[in-house]
Amino acid sequence: MHIPDGYLSPVFSIGMGVATVPAWARAVRKVREVLTTRTVPLLAIFAAFNFTIMMFNVPVPGGTTAHGVGGTLVAIVLGPWAAVVTVSTALVLQALFFGDGGILAIFANCFNMGVLLPFTGYWTYRLIAAGAPLLSVRRLWAAAIGSYVGITLAGLAVGVELGLQPILFNDGGRPLYSPYGLAAAVPTMLLAHALGASIVEAIITALVLSYIRQHHPEYLTSLKAVVAGAGADMGPARQRPVWQLAVIGLVVGAPLLLVAGLVTGGGNVGSLFGADWSQVDWPGVGSMMLVTAGVGIVAVPIVRFLLPERFKSVGTAYTVAAVLAPLGLIAPGFAFGEGSPDDLMKELGFVPSGLQSLSGIFSAPLSGYNLPLPWFSDANAPLWHQGLGYEIVAVIGILLLGAVVLALGRLLRGREDAPGGVVGGTAA
Repeated sequence: MHIPDGYLSPVFSIGMGVATVPAWARAVRKVREVLTTRTVPLLAIFAAFNFTIMMFNVPVPGGTTAHGVGGTLVAIVLGPWAAVVTVSTALVLQALFFGDGGILAIFANCFNMGVLLPFTGYWTYRLIAAGAPLLSVRRLWAAAIGSYVGITLAGLAVGVELGLQPILFNDGGRPLYSPYGLAAAVPTMLLAHALGASIVEAIITALVLSYIRQHHPEYLTSLKAVVAGAGADMGPARQRPVWQLAVIGLVVGAPLLLVAGLVTGGGNVGSLFGADWSQVDWPGVGSMMLVTAGVGIVAVPIVRFLLPERFKSVGTAYTVAAVLAPLGLIAPGFAFGEGSPDDLMKELGFVPSGLQSLSGIFSAPLSGYNLPLPWFSDANAPLWHQGLGYEIVAVIGILLLGAVVLALGRLLRGREDAPGGVVGGTAA
């Protein structure tokens, strides 16, 4: 869903700022009202969550890949304006440091995933959960459905934006930027998410929200209520251990994804989701997973031992996520609308001139989520080298994003909390 440079006209890309920049300004004002030493770390934690979930690519219909975002979850827990801040910050850093999404396309990417997605998901959740106690099962279902709707609509928006390019910007009928018209881009992006990434997003949202319900229910009343210490009607809770919900999610989600994969792959297991799984180096995948599992066996206990008690759960969770990050390397193909000029030449037999000239305008230091060292990035190196680099970059990204949001939060606060924890007239 990250649109790279070259797929959108510069005029169109920068023009998206008309919608995105006012949303950023409004989000900063709304969030600044409730920033304290208690709420700034929450923003950092959820920004790192957004970054992490976007590293996991999953196969989707059309033989391409997609990923979750986590924006609806943040909107439900901290409020939609906080989600605008966390998701947008993650997207900007991804573009600057990891080459995920274009520099010129930042406004479009942040509008799609950082504004449209969380607000759509949040209000869908509110509509379904209206009147239900905060710990009711209905709210879990509402969160799952809301996240499904939010990311699906964001995918649709990307399809429309890409599909408009050949209509608005062409030279004698030949597209200058994205070569995919509305007839190709809209159904591809819609189906890719509705039958793939959106299901994964819904399951992850429900699982994480279930964990928060059980261990930190006080955070289910938005940032403002967290600061104010406002009470809420929690209501009776029918709790299940998160591991049981994870099993239920797997039992429900795996068959849905399998059916979607078989249908779009013509019933052939080797062509699930329309991808050519024969091109995957399965022995290499096995070696990569063994190496990264070994890293996890060593790293996770060490991190859990070294971290202070208050950060053990979060730190351990992100360490596990970093260890599992190489799973995102297994799916074959590239995300629709994110192919390089070489990919387009192989697929279409030509490369639009505008796309060709803009695709290399910026080179991120950790482009492709890999270390710029021969041992990791050499095309002929074993796959486990890349997997190890992916893990290292995941850790770098999580720490970097957390540090940036902490610094940004403290900067926005402008001053230390007043005695008693009062900021902007709101008691903590």
